[in-house]
Amino acid sequence: MQSWIFVVLGLLIVVLAVVLYAAVKRGQNEKRISQLSDDFEKMTNQPIYKTIEQLEAMNLAGESHKSFEKWRNVYYKLINDKFGVLYQNITDTEKANQSFKLFTANKMIESTTQQLEEAQSENSDVADSLNRLVRSSEQNKVEIEKLSTKYREMRKEVLTKSFDYGNSVDAFEDRLSDVDKQFEQVRKLTSQGDHLEARQGLADISKKLDELKDIMVRIPPRYHELNVEFPDQLTEIKNVYEKMRADHYNFTKPGILETVALLHNKITVTSQALGNLDLPLVEQNNQGIVTQIDELYDRLQEEIDAKKEVEQLQKDTSEFLNHASISVTNLIMSLDHLSQNYVLTHNELEEARRMQSETADMHKEYDIAIQEIADHQAVYTETVKEFNEIITNLNEMQAKQYQISNGVSGLFEGERVAKQNVTQFELSLKNIQRDVEQMHLPGLPKSYTEYFSMVSDEVAKLKNNLNQVQINVEDITKQMLMTQEDLNTLTQKSEDLHDAAVLTEQALQYANRYTYGNETLAGAANEAKRIYNQEFDYEMALDTIASALDQVEPGSFKRIEASYYNTNADNEAQDQDDAE
Repeated sequence: MQSWIFVVLGLLIVVLAVVLYAAVKRGQNEKRISQLSDDFEKMTNQPIYKTIEQLEAMNLAGESHKSFEKWRNVYYKLINDKFGVLYQNITDTEKANQSFKLFTANKMIESTTQQLEEAQSENSDVADSLNRLVRSSEQNKVEIEKLSTKYREMRKEVLTKSFDYGNSVDAFEDRLSDVDKQFEQVRKLTSQGDHLEARQGLADISKKLDELKDIMVRIPPRYHELNVEFPDQLTEIKNVYEKMRADHYNFTKPGILETVALLHNKITVTSQALGNLDLPLVEQNNQGIVTQIDELYDRLQEEIDAKKEVEQLQKDTSEFLNHASISVTNLIMSLDHLSQNYVLTHNELEEARRMQSETADMHKEYDIAIQEIADHQAVYTETVKEFNEIITNLNEMQAKQYQISNGVSGLFEGERVAKQNVTQFELSLKNIQRDVEQMHLPGLPKSYTEYFSMVSDEVAKLKNNLNQVQINVEDITKQMLMTQEDLNTLTQKSEDLHDAAVLTEQALQYANRYTYGNETLAGAANEAKRIYNQEFDYEMALDTIASALDQVEPGSFKRIEASYYNTNADNEAQDQDDAE
């Protein structure tokens, strides 16, 4: 029993929910349908038909009439094809909603909304286009009045200020006449009712008037340049030039008067272009004329400034040339004297003579320039350039002379140092020879005597080269460095010879304690003595006895060697203390 009650309650709840949903949805649809109906009524109540009647009464023609026919047909088609359908759809949608065909009504609302939006867009286009046609007549009247006023003001300005426009007035009047003809055509189109075509004509007139206004602004300054500024400036340039020529000024090509004549011709050609209203060409030519006139003024001023500069440069150049002539002559004399005793390895004398020749050539150039000044034939800017080039070349030459002088100044010192070193080399050879003789060795190794002879020959050759009438200090310096290295090697060889001989003797003495009981050591000692006394190879003799000793008593030779070098070090330190 209880379960049956729950089933009934559940069904009641579902039914109530469905009824409630249907009521809510129907209410929502009613609002949307009402909005559709309002929008449709608002669209259809627009007084487009009144605008059409107004346009029909205007007796339109041409493009205006074509446009009117087009949009009137669009409007009639909209009424006949879409408005009725929309009205019926809205009615059907409302009925479906009232019958609780909610899903059908919802779909119909969506479809009708889209159709209404399309119709509204088309209706709006029709209304806007037809309104523009209505307004075009009034707008054209306003635009005609505005452009006519602008036209009259421009014509008045050209007529009252024709002196500012010169020969361009006729061409400008022709342009204005063309605009006047376009005004007549626009008025004719307006009277015929072709307002769209008239509006296009007004746009063209406005563009042409703007162009003419721009030309009006640009002509007066260009005309003033061509007829006042440029001629006055060229007259001034000509007068200044003639006065300067009377004062003995000269000029390079192209000639001043020739350039003035060419500019007058260019002014004439440009004036003709101005008469044809060819403003781009006029402005381009005028800018070129300005540049050329400025260049003429610059040339005149440069010659005036150069004449003042020449007076000081003339003096400076003369003094510098005289100084350079004396300086290079003294350098040649000095180098010639040096070449008697020294070989000049870098062509210093030839270089100095070349500079002397160049100095003489520059002196000739200077003399020619001075003569041109005296004969009133000098172009002062060119003379300044020549004097400055001479001064620049002399400065470079002076630096080269200093370089040469500085280079050869070391020859005396180089010779003195070389002679001093040769004397020291000879003394070192004598000391080496004395030290070796004091060793009282049975003889000397052949390699040592040959090396000693080689170094002696090098010292002798070096001394002989220094005693020549003309010496090559550069070569002698190279020889001296090589001889010093060889002498250092000889000194080391002598020390090694002395050390090997003394250590051999000490090792043999130390070996005597073992020779009676050790035949191997005794044989090695005898062999070392033979090498020492017969072959004079003291290093081999030392190696022979040292190896044998180490076999009998390992480390014994190291102790002998260490004792020897320690004793020598102590002796050297004592000798140094005694010397101090």
